Amino acid sequence: MPATSPKSQSKAIADTVVSSIVDRLMAEAKKKGGVLRMQDLQGLKQEFGRQAQALQAVFEQSFEAYVKARERASWDQARNYPFDRVIVKRFSNLFADDKTLKADPAALSRRILPGFFMALGMMVGPEVVEEYQERCRKIVARVKKGDDDSFSWEQVYADPESYWVAMDAQVAMATYFEKLERRQAWFIELVNGHLSPVEGASEASGWELKEASFRRFVSALFADLKNALAQQVGRQQLTERYGAETTIKLTEIVKQFK
Repeated sequence: MPATSPKSQSKAIADTVVSSIVDRLMAEAKKKGGVLRMQDLQGLKQEFGRQAQALQAVFEQSFEAYVKARERASWDQARNYPFDRVIVKRFSNLFADDKTLKADPAALSRRILPGFFMALGMMVGPEVVEEYQERCRKIVARVKKGDDDSFSWEQVYADPESYWVAMDAQVAMATYFEKLERRQAWFIELVNGHLSPVEGASEASGWELKEASFRRFVSALFADLKNALAQQVGRQQLTERYGAETTIKLTEIVKQFK
């Protein structure tokens, strides 16, 4: 089952369960001449119970993935997930206040983060994301040098290795946006199905990712890649790192990110 949103996933599971139960009851009734007795129903109950155990694993997997994404959306967890801060830095300047969220249909809310982290894991794989996290942990350790008081995330963002971790992630994700219209629909549904909650009255409570805000987000997310491809030195570096064929393909893909 494709992981899209809790709402769509739950509906798909519920529809499957109801349909399965009805079909099974009808098949059993047909075998019994159109009539089911109490002992027949008792036997079917045991059968449905075994199916419920299989469905439990599906629900648990979906729930655990969302909980982890919610946890990573909190900046309090930055020490454990430094790569998250590095990649979100590419578009965090777009996060708008309540007034802007109400007035600008292309405004972006930080409520996007849980869905973005889930999409990131689906596109590049959790193992690769963990590699990025570990590379960024080493950057943080090098920058801090044991001194928590003088540590600044701006130092991490400015580190050359931090740039290349983010670039590796952008290249890995970019190939999934080759068919932008299709990926746009998937991404918007995923994000809107996993928006972080809002406490109290806020314009952000009614916010959802739409096409305009998605386009603005994508343009910012891949800004490093676009800039590198637009310069001779940058293109040469990308070619040396990822190969000529990949660089040519990336050039075509980023043309969509206006």
